[in-house]
Amino acid sequence: MRLRPIGELTEKISTWNPERSDSADDFTYIDLSSIDQLNKKIANPQLVSSKSAPSRARQLVRGGDILVSTVRPNLNGVAAVPSALDGATASTGFTVLRSTEELESAYLYHWVRSPLFISEMTRQATGQSYPAVSDRIVKGSLIPTPSVSEQRRIARVLDTVDALRARRREALSLLDDLAQSIFLEMFGDPARNPNEWPMRKIADLISSASYGTSEKASEAGDIPVLRMGNITASGQIDLGDLKFMDRARVPEKHLVRRGDILFNRTNSAELVGKSAIYRGSGELAYAGYLVRVRMNEANDPEYLAAFLNARYTKRVLRGMCKSIVGMANINARELQDIDIAEPPLDLQIEFAKRIRAIESLRGVHWRHLAELDALFVSLQSRAFRGELWQGSAMSVA
Repeated sequence: MRLRPIGELTEKISTWNPERSDSADDFTYIDLSSIDQLNKKIANPQLVSSKSAPSRARQLVRGGDILVSTVRPNLNGVAAVPSALDGATASTGFTVLRSTEELESAYLYHWVRSPLFISEMTRQATGQSYPAVSDRIVKGSLIPTPSVSEQRRIARVLDTVDALRARRREALSLLDDLAQSIFLEMFGDPARNPNEWPMRKIADLISSASYGTSEKASEAGDIPVLRMGNITASGQIDLGDLKFMDRARVPEKHLVRRGDILFNRTNSAELVGKSAIYRGSGELAYAGYLVRVRMNEANDPEYLAAFLNARYTKRVLRGMCKSIVGMANINARELQDIDIAEPPLDLQIEFAKRIRAIESLRGVHWRHLAELDALFVSLQSRAFRGELWQGSAMSVA
């Protein structure tokens, strides 16, 4: 399959300077933070005025353009511009790729998401703390170029699997919402305590709250170490990117057991306080940016975990965090001093039973999503090697 530089197959983009514009109207601005990196979509465009526009607001985009973030290319901040954002302005932190007639936009979109493209951009990035590539590097990279009809067929196949992956992720998000809905249904809004249960401090519901190990984890070792990145914003433990330690170096106080809650005490203001309960059975250690919370026998950990992830509690946590070296921080003592209602234990246990049913369903969706992710990567690889046969679209539909 012929390889050609992307720049040969894309058009020049028009630019403007909002500060020099005669128009006083607001305009839609797409910056690097507007990209949903998981779903590869523009999620949060901003409305800004010409007079207060950021200096990077320069590139005029059309529907069908492909945005490629030139900053931290390993994170693959890419997205296709939908028709609803035709005429918006994109940051100069993106390379904007507008296809000619020789290149199908949907095919280009899938190519810049491929492991081959990401690897090439990551390899050529310069800068230690802020690695980046240039427009020249992006446009100089080579793309496989089958016929336009074949490009369309490849894009259709990849779109089919990608849509299935999106539906699985949406289902998982709905399960998160369901868990919070059940919490509010059974216990009421924690801001009001409508059932007038006794008010306690978190310290009254737990037996201990301990900081994690300050020992440095590495790629080698015989026990996994949970770090702040392993606690997701939706209140789950992600075991996909683990570091390790030698078990002999980890004292008992730095081990996690089933039912423990991990609380992220240091992070950005938006993510500090994210919490998750460990429902597994394997032995894990936990790092110093986490606090391990262990319940007493009179309360159930599922109740406290759901309380910590409730919208009300997240507002409380954001309001109490302190800034230390650019990071928000909440220490173990402050965590334990938060007010919390104490429902009857039998009601907490009933809540935990419902959460276990949701987690069982979540496990099914995660397994199916993992299978779809593996299929998507395989199809990408085959497609860009010219090995995606005519029947492939039918086999994944």
